[in-house]
Amino acid sequence: MYCIICGNEKTGITLLRQTVCKDCIDEIVNVSIFDENYDLYKNFIRILLGYYISEKHQLNPVN
Repeated sequence: MYCIICGNEKTGITLLRQTVCKDCIDEIVNVSIFDENYDLYKNFIRILLGYYISEKHQLNPVN
C-alpha cells in the first residue's frame, strides 16, 4: 500500500483505513507545535477523523 502522506510504497500502519508509513508516523509523533509542518499534520488528522464522524441522525417518531 502507498502512504497517504508521502506517497511512497513502504510498510506502515493502517490509521482509520489509510496507510501511513513508519517514517511519516515518526515525523507526526515528534513534530513540535512551533514547526511549520504542525498545521499540515493537524489538518491531516482532522480530515481523517472527518471521514468517520457522520452527521447525527435526528429521530422523529412523528415522521
